[in-house]
Amino acid sequence: MKKVLVLGGGRIGAAIAKNLSADHAVTLADLSIDHLDYLHSDCQLVAADACDDESLKNLVQPFDVVVGALPSLLGFDRLKALIELNKMIVDISFFAEDALALNELAKTNGVTALVDFGLAPGISNLYAGHFVQQFDQVDAFACKVGGVPVERLKPFEYKAPFAPLDVIEEYTRPARMRREGKEIILPAMSEIESLYFKGVGHMEAFNTDGLRSLLQTVNIPTMAEKTVRYNGHATLIQQLIDAGFFKPEHRDATAKVLLEQWQFDENEPDLTVMEISASGVKNGKPHAETYQLIDHYDQQNNVSSMARTTGYTCAAGVRLALNNELPKGVLPPEIIGQNPSWFAHIMSELATHNINIKAV
Repeated sequence: MKKVLVLGGGRIGAAIAKNLSADHAVTLADLSIDHLDYLHSDCQLVAADACDDESLKNLVQPFDVVVGALPSLLGFDRLKALIELNKMIVDISFFAEDALALNELAKTNGVTALVDFGLAPGISNLYAGHFVQQFDQVDAFACKVGGVPVERLKPFEYKAPFAPLDVIEEYTRPARMRREGKEIILPAMSEIESLYFKGVGHMEAFNTDGLRSLLQTVNIPTMAEKTVRYNGHATLIQQLIDAGFFKPEHRDATAKVLLEQWQFDENEPDLTVMEISASGVKNGKPHAETYQLIDHYDQQNNVSSMARTTGYTCAAGVRLALNNELPKGVLPPEIIGQNPSWFAHIMSELATHNINIKAV
């Protein structure tokens, strides 16, 4: 039984720890563990400051792999620290910095670091790599993804499974895309389009900066990533942006207000939707594929859909890393997706939790 350390006891970190405790010895570390008593029978709980280098060094020493589930502002620095400590890591902190900048450091230290191993980035990247491996050539790739509450309450019809500041960053950071081989930058929340999910209805999708490592690792001429929300959400948020509420000097105050509006109630059901598409040439002929994921809150175990789709993907990545001889270096999911057996392993494990990505 391998030893796993999960850094970060938020909803997703807790879901990862509980999932991995089924077949591994898991320790969950957070600044405060008072809210984690319900996990006491599943894993060891440790109050620790992962931002303190000496504390981190002492904490991680006995573990075979470390899961990074920290806030995005801490993620890159702690990933670097863990690589310097020669620890295998699977990370979902989704920091703004370029994880591939640490690739040579990881190789030098003989470390395998899986990064962005969640929903999107995560499952979407796995599929991008899978398409690259399966097609003769991929001409276009797109991912449209979002998490929303089941109950649609005005004015936002949205609640955040992450910190509001992280969502504000998503809504304001310019979106990097690729079109016909050229990299372009578009405003976040631009080019709103409609899409349909069976049983959910019509929703809207708008540009966000979610391609991340894909812009460096795969040779697909046209790529886009969009965030999905209920219809009308983008217009409302754009009004707040235009009014200055998301300016740097106002962000902290805005985030405090939104925290009250966007906080999920205990055991409140949420919903995750994703559409992944690719077109190009396969077996010498023009070919296109589209897949959708529609995932719901787990009422039996009280696990949110976002924690399921993000956390269980991460947990599958941990098991993959522990049971296979993966390359050394920083590995985004699209690299894993280009190996058919590794891709199948991740998808099979997700299917055991009824997380199914279906062709449409």
